[in-house]
Amino acid sequence: MIRTQGEDEMDERRDHPLRVTLSELMHLRALPLDGAPVRLRQWVFLVEPSDRDAEAAFVGLFAPGQDAALGRAVVVGEDGGWLWERHQEFSTWTWFAYGALGDALGFQPEADERFFWLHGAPGQVFRGVEISVGAAGEPPPSDAALSRHIDLRRCVSCEVFDGAARIWTDFRLREGGAGRIHVHNLGLANDEVSRLVQTLLEIGNYRKLALLGFAPARETLAWLDGAEARLAAITGDLAAGQDSQGVLDHLLALSAEVEARAATSRFRRGATESYHQLTLDRLEALRERRLPGHSTMSEFIARRLLPAMRTREAADRRLDDLSQRVARCGDLLRAKLGLAQDRQNQETLRGMDASLQLQTKLQGLVEGLSIFAVGYYVLGLLGYLLKPWLHGWPGGEWVLAALVPLVLIAVAASLHRRKKRLIEDERS
Repeated sequence: MIRTQGEDEMDERRDHPLRVTLSELMHLRALPLDGAPVRLRQWVFLVEPSDRDAEAAFVGLFAPGQDAALGRAVVVGEDGGWLWERHQEFSTWTWFAYGALGDALGFQPEADERFFWLHGAPGQVFRGVEISVGAAGEPPPSDAALSRHIDLRRCVSCEVFDGAARIWTDFRLREGGAGRIHVHNLGLANDEVSRLVQTLLEIGNYRKLALLGFAPARETLAWLDGAEARLAAITGDLAAGQDSQGVLDHLLALSAEVEARAATSRFRRGATESYHQLTLDRLEALRERRLPGHSTMSEFIARRLLPAMRTREAADRRLDDLSQRVARCGDLLRAKLGLAQDRQNQETLRGMDASLQLQTKLQGLVEGLSIFAVGYYVLGLLGYLLKPWLHGWPGGEWVLAALVPLVLIAVAASLHRRKKRLIEDERS
């Protein structure tokens, strides 16, 4: 069926914007190795985020026309080439060359000017490794040739990729501060050379990056011993009824230190777990076969790496546990302060009640005195009013005397009604 130009343009408009990018991503990290024999050297640089722009500018000087912002630069020729790749917290510089390995098994010295990144690239060298892969069908190297570069008594040796190759390595630093791995090619086909070398590189890189969390974990464990003792002392002071403000100050200081530790170790904890899992994944991808008298790479790495990972996990668990215990101690202190506040409020209320009762009694006394005072003034006015009428009458004084209780009763009743009306007005 013949497609028109309009139909092709319609399909392009329907493409997801990440369709091509995600398809190319599947091949982005593959090593550009076309076959064997080949010798390779890689350096891992730890690069600070502030140095990333300088690194990109440095790469651009030696890889013109390539965008270092994409995180990858490749320069390949007929005899070999070099590759730079940026990762989250590290970068890798890889040099490779094709050709017969010779008696040195590909570990012969190379001119330093080939490795220009060692004399100008930002960052610190974290790891170096040399890998050589022989041609398919060549006889295996002799023990004498291998022993000049690898300690055969303590080396790791096994078949990988279901018997398509055999590897030797002793995980020791040699000349130039690099480890060495030799691969005897028993029948690597297609892109297996590239995939095997990349897997070996990633196993070593991720293994060593995972170990970055080991030293901080040991330091954290030492700090935790003192921090847990401080928390025990704070809890003891709290139980003994010591000054709450002093206990609170000590608890807040410890809590701040715990949270600072947790915040500092959060990234390294996640990175360590990720690198460890990536190491295990790449080891599984090797598909190893045991050889008599030698450890496999999985066994060797597990024997060294797992204790470090267990130490890291123990430090993380104890730090989390300490954080929870500090929070519980804070809850107890908060409850104690709350109870003390409640008791203080109750004492205040009792004091206010006693004051109110006293005020009520005084008010009653004042009201009683007011009745007599008002009654006295009313009787005085009545005396002035009745005096002309009672003048000369023998019983006039008895009339005034009889008015006294009547006036007091009237005044008391009047004040009571007025007080009742004020109370009702206030309630309404």
